[in-house]
Amino acid sequence: MAYETRTASAILDEMKVVVRDDVDKREGSVVHDMLAPPAEQIEMLDFELAAIYLNGFADTADLPYLIRRAAEMGVDWKDAVKAQGVVTITGTDGLLVPAGFRVYTDAGVYFQTIADATLSGGTATVAVEAVEGGIAGNIGPAEITQYENTVAGVTDVTNAEVFTGGIDAETKESLLARYLLKVRKPITSGNVYHYEKWATDVDGVATAKVFPLHAGAGTVKVVVVAANGRAPTPDIIANVAEHIEAERPIGATVTVVPVVEVAINISAKLTLAGDLLPVDVLDAIKTSVGAYLLTAAQSGIVRYARVGEALLEVNGVLDYELLTINDATANVPIAEDAVAVVGEVVLT
Repeated sequence: MAYETRTASAILDEMKVVVRDDVDKREGSVVHDMLAPPAEQIEMLDFELAAIYLNGFADTADLPYLIRRAAEMGVDWKDAVKAQGVVTITGTDGLLVPAGFRVYTDAGVYFQTIADATLSGGTATVAVEAVEGGIAGNIGPAEITQYENTVAGVTDVTNAEVFTGGIDAETKESLLARYLLKVRKPITSGNVYHYEKWATDVDGVATAKVFPLHAGAGTVKVVVVAANGRAPTPDIIANVAEHIEAERPIGATVTVVPVVEVAINISAKLTLAGDLLPVDVLDAIKTSVGAYLLTAAQSGIVRYARVGEALLEVNGVLDYELLTINDATANVPIAEDAVAVVGEVVLT
């Protein structure tokens, strides 16, 4: 049962009911003017009480309140993880560049050195990490080109290799799923739910599917899905395997693998509003279809009709025809150890 809020007008009417009928209660009367201001304050209080009510339950709580609720059950929120990499600094030979020296990309993603560096032969290679956590720090080679002018003698900075390790902060939906796993499913020493919990405790993991006895007695297979709904990086898989190895019962042989990505290729002819072109809605369609595919993992099937609905949910798309999914007009089954992801999208 939801908490029902009232308008100031409705509250005012309720208050007037208890006033004697032989007293003037019309708008502009003394009674009306005395009761109207507190009615407005009570309306605001109603909204505050509604927020308190909703934040008292895990499935309707805002993230800050859900974090505190989950922590009571030993389920800690996963903060963003900073990307790391290596940069080459060029400048005056023998120059000392202290830790904390900031460099950044043309897109404004900032990093800072995590150790002092002395230029030898005019260059030095030093480790850096992103100033802020998240996947934005996972940049490609040569994307770092700028630096803060805080050390005289530095003339150039760059990165030769990709940066990795950046993970976005956990979403409310992911934290709620882990919280509900803890409170709704009986976790005992080494059962399926325990392996699922151990896997999802690791940063960058959204969900995990556990297959006991997959290769005979004493074996367990854990299929890991990343926070973006796709296959995790090798580093995340290694972290999951290491964490489970430290927690698992003695005697179990555990295999940790990334989920298999099944590309969903889409082709459709669209009817668009105004002078919109297919290229104008391409990114929005990929986002809409991708959001549906995240839910399809639960049912084990990508439904042809639901993909069509995802197209129509995009602003500017009026209708579609000649829709195919993987060159067919049928549902696409997804194996238990797989997840559907957006593949090639061709729009005309």
